[in-house]
Amino acid sequence: MDKVRIGFVGVGNMGQCAHLKNYVNLPDCEVVAIAELRSKLAEKVAGRYSVPRVYRNHEEMLAAENLDGIVAAQPFTRHGVIVPELLKAGIPIFTEKPLAGSVEVGEKIVQAVKKSGTWHMIGYHKRSDPATMHAKAVIDGLKHSAELGKMRYVRIIMPAGDWVASGFVGLIRSDDPQPKLEWDPPASDMDEQTYKDYVSFVNYYIHQVNLLRHLLGEPYHVTYADPSRVLLVAQSESGVAGVIEMSPYFTTIDWQEIDFDGLSGLPMDA
Repeated sequence: MDKVRIGFVGVGNMGQCAHLKNYVNLPDCEVVAIAELRSKLAEKVAGRYSVPRVYRNHEEMLAAENLDGIVAAQPFTRHGVIVPELLKAGIPIFTEKPLAGSVEVGEKIVQAVKKSGTWHMIGYHKRSDPATMHAKAVIDGLKHSAELGKMRYVRIIMPAGDWVASGFVGLIRSDDPQPKLEWDPPASDMDEQTYKDYVSFVNYYIHQVNLLRHLLGEPYHVTYADPSRVLLVAQSESGVAGVIEMSPYFTTIDWQEIDFDGLSGLPMDA
């Protein structure tokens, strides 16, 4: 089979170190182009990773390249600006989490995906983590067999720490001026400070919010959010309790996440 031809839209911190570094090492992928508003940065990154062509923006890249997929590692509060434009090319795209910064913008993107005839993948990488995949398979098996009773409780704890873990070693920078960017409008039902707090929470904890949904296997709603910003309590459609403990303590040398699922037949000390 021919290699999958990938175009990158943006090669800043995450685009460069969390994504490009990995795609260029996949044997069945070929990164053929970079679209980056900072021309010096684009040239330096392309030279480091042997990407043959660079473009000033995604419009130029899409007009010139025959791509099989696009990786657009952009701030999620720009997704409503750029994702619908990328989808017009009719090829799959990948973005960072989450979908959008508001319900309105999210709905706009969903409609653009439907119209495009292709798909949009969002980087909830915990769903693809081997440990999560194993845990999910075990949980689903126990739910199906009912040998331990019904699921009663899902707990996720996330003590923050060194999330970078040397991941940005080798990050290429440039002295390009910061480009002027267009941003999505804030959520219509939030004032400025609330929206700012909301975006901060989503950016930091959305993986845990999504993982709770994944482990439950059904939608849930929040029943309580502690003002100290440490505890979030939820209940699923079928009545299963869920808890996310948000940085109840901090580590210094690593980043920890612990997930626990309770089923009614488990002994208390299991």
